[in-house]
Amino acid sequence: MTRRSDVGWIYLVMIPFIVLFLAFTVWPLVRTVQFSLHDFDGIGALGDSPGVGLDNYKAVLTDPLFGKAYANTWAFTIGQTLIKLPLSFLIALLLTRPWLRWPAFFRTVFFLPWLMPASIVAMVFYYLLSPSDGAINHLLTTLHLVDQPVDFLRSGPIAFSTIAVISTWQIMGQYVIFWMAALQLVPQNLLEAAEVDGAGARQRLWHITLPLVRPMGIVIASLGLIWSLGIFDWIQILTSGGPGTDTYVINYYVYEMAFAQARPQFGTSSAAAFVFGITVLIVYALVGKLVGRAQLKRKEYGV
Repeated sequence: MTRRSDVGWIYLVMIPFIVLFLAFTVWPLVRTVQFSLHDFDGIGALGDSPGVGLDNYKAVLTDPLFGKAYANTWAFTIGQTLIKLPLSFLIALLLTRPWLRWPAFFRTVFFLPWLMPASIVAMVFYYLLSPSDGAINHLLTTLHLVDQPVDFLRSGPIAFSTIAVISTWQIMGQYVIFWMAALQLVPQNLLEAAEVDGAGARQRLWHITLPLVRPMGIVIASLGLIWSLGIFDWIQILTSGGPGTDTYVINYYVYEMAFAQARPQFGTSSAAAFVFGITVLIVYALVGKLVGRAQLKRKEYGV
């Protein structure tokens, strides 16, 4: 039974977390809602700006650019998740094989890009992908794989695909570590027993490894989906939403409304952020249910 003095210490330890949560989560959320109800340009006090009620929300929901940015955000999120999860699982599977030589070296190779800030990686690839003097186009033309340099960032579908591939490479090491941790939870004696019974590598993978890592896989997939929704720095550095508005995402739309207009539209920007935040909150709730079920499965499997 918890003693009263222990309860006091628990509350005392929680005070820094509560203060930070109120300062960096609750208060910004409250201010965002307040901004969204005013025609606020960031100059002067919020109370001096006229209140517009739900007009900012109507403007956002009827703005074709917001709809395009919303669709692009989900297309990128789902596309990148479908690339990085199975690919990182295969890499983790290879890195945990007992026959692999120099496993520490290969793990470092896949992990190092994740340690670099995404903004720096994006800047490096901006110059590597240049159609005029970029190293990648020079290599492609030298090997006669293309007749002329490819402008990877001047076509909407190609630009999005390029960003998805590069950002996946940069963050791949994180998911490889997640999958390796999940694979280490698979009892080796179970795999050895299956091998003795005549099960091949593919059968062991399909009937033992995959069912046992599936609960953790749901958690990893959920994290990958949520984190991909925050795409901004790659778009800002590589395409600036272009060509035209083909690579606009929600975070870039919010940024443009707030900081790149002749008259900053903090009200519209806040309304867009709040609408998208509601969507993300719903996704969080669904993910929470999936993670809860995954945890129950883990207990059933004993991993």
